[in-house]
Amino acid sequence: MKNRVLEGGKTRAFSVLNALNEIDDSNFDYVITHDAARPNISSEDISTIYNEIISSNADCSFFYKPIVDSIKQAQSNTTLNKQDYYLVQTPQISKTTKLKLSLTSLISKNIDVPDESFVMEHENYLVSKIEGKASNIKITHSQDLDLIKKFNARVGTGFDLHTYRAGKGFTIGGYLLECDYEIEAHSDGDVLLHSIADSILGAAALGDIGIFFSDKDPSNKGLDSKKIIDFCLEKINKMNLEIHNIDATIICESPKISPHREKIIESLSKIIKISKSNIGLKATTSEKLGIIGEHKAIAVQSLVNLKQII
Repeated sequence: MKNRVLEGGKTRAFSVLNALNEIDDSNFDYVITHDAARPNISSEDISTIYNEIISSNADCSFFYKPIVDSIKQAQSNTTLNKQDYYLVQTPQISKTTKLKLSLTSLISKNIDVPDESFVMEHENYLVSKIEGKASNIKITHSQDLDLIKKFNARVGTGFDLHTYRAGKGFTIGGYLLECDYEIEAHSDGDVLLHSIADSILGAAALGDIGIFFSDKDPSNKGLDSKKIIDFCLEKINKMNLEIHNIDATIICESPKISPHREKIIESLSKIIKISKSNIGLKATTSEKLGIIGEHKAIAVQSLVNLKQII
């Protein structure tokens, strides 16, 4: 079993020592500790800190960040030289046996332990540092949750094109636009929803709608594109993702989209379940070039931002 959940202690030091006592330290040369309150860690960061302790031959290595804000001493209210200080981050990597012995020693002496680098410094072991990332923030206050959402964004793009034929109108973004055309398609031909669906799946690294809704499948004949969007939303929800905003551009010579823009946005808001203020919708032409310029087709390009649900 790769993951085990253990009961923590009354302090950070006790919690780390509890974990170390549950493993056979002879099997592991190094141990990495990390704050659960820092969710922006990546596999690249783990590799970086591991390479640092190997190359420096240190007993402990940690990430740090230079201080960019002014610092004042609390009691005297005097400004300090920020160049004399830096901020310490996790993950931190230590030699397993030395960390375990050092923690045991400091706890027995009732010495307060802020982090593992302090433990190793206190016991006169060699410590090295490497500059970390500003994105590796620690969630401490409620407003930090809003900030973390901005880091955990994923972007996807989509494009779809369908040809016209004479008709009485077509559905775009779930809105019935009455005009002299209808869309030629295997499904209902909602070019806007198709493009957005591809954007969603792309941002989630799931491919495109053709993988899940093949136009070779007879059961998809005349398929309501809202069902495709529902499918995409269900997929990203299982990945703990949600849509932050959408930006789409409709490309056609006719019909004119501008008179219907607000109605289309209103329809999209209901289908995709996001605020109208998070939907950007524009329309342009192809300057009478190509199949679109000949009033024979309509296309949409779109972009979707996904964010983690917190």
